[in-house]
Amino acid sequence: MNDAEKWLNQIIADIPYIKEEMYQDAKTFDTYGKAKKYLRDFKGDFNGNYNATPEEQVQSAFNTMIEDVIQKLNQDADKVKINHD
Repeated sequence: MNDAEKWLNQIIADIPYIKEEMYQDAKTFDTYGKAKKYLRDFKGDFNGNYNATPEEQVQSAFNTMIEDVIQKLNQDADKVKINHD
């Protein structure tokens, strides 16, 4: 059980780094829209059948990390000037 607890604690400690890596990866796209679509393509879909199994809970946490990164991209996009060409 101690190994499982260490593993879980390490994952929790790594979350900020994982989110930053996701953010940097998404920023390689030409537009914010493409970056957000890229991230959303990784989200798990429970098809309305969410029983809260451990696997589904982990996928749900991953989905939350994706949404956090999309929110950060939205904040970046809000700072971009509109091109009036």
